[in-house]
Amino acid sequence: MGIQMNLKQWSVLSVLAGMLSSPGVTSAVDLSVNGQVRSDSACGIALGNGGVVDLGNLSRKDIGRMVSDRSRSMSLRINCQQPTKVGFTVIDNRAGTVPPGQLPYQGNFGLGNPAIGFYKMFRYSSRVEADGRSVLPIQRLKDSKTWNGPGPGYYYGIAPISIMSWGEQGPQKEPMAFKILTDALYIELHFQDDIAFTDELEIDGSTTLELLYL
Repeated sequence: MGIQMNLKQWSVLSVLAGMLSSPGVTSAVDLSVNGQVRSDSACGIALGNGGVVDLGNLSRKDIGRMVSDRSRSMSLRINCQQPTKVGFTVIDNRAGTVPPGQLPYQGNFGLGNPAIGFYKMFRYSSRVEADGRSVLPIQRLKDSKTWNGPGPGYYYGIAPISIMSWGEQGPQKEPMAFKILTDALYIELHFQDDIAFTDELEIDGSTTLELLYL
């Protein structure tokens, strides 16, 4: 619908331009075409705590303890006006700060400074519900049409090269339509072993979740 609307707008503007450039035209008026094209099944996506993982002020001792306690969880909720098949992809807004040797496309996200480290994000197959039913996280590569279920341990790594969605429990791996879905993201922090503490370092990771209609 968005493409059709854009074509109509450009068609109207082209006609106006032709009329204004014809010989003998002595006056002109401006015409604005405004509005929104909105699907009846429009969906919204929201993260818990406003999408913020606040680690506070960390010392070397704190980071040492976080080797065994480095995960944080965050709720994810999607609301649709009508049952709709959706998914999401991610954009690392700090991709240029991933430490050398840690490949961003593999799901290593920058923390704003290569000297600090990086983080990963996961989804687990437990405690995921759509319209009151237990559902399965699925995903596929952006350049593929084949959807896959969870890997060993029933978890999924989230990476910019993938599209994440949800499907029915069972052997068939295809996105399902729903109105309300609740899931969770798990953020796993990986700090560099040789962080220099002579100066204050700011932890500033940022990732955008982009909702996709499938």
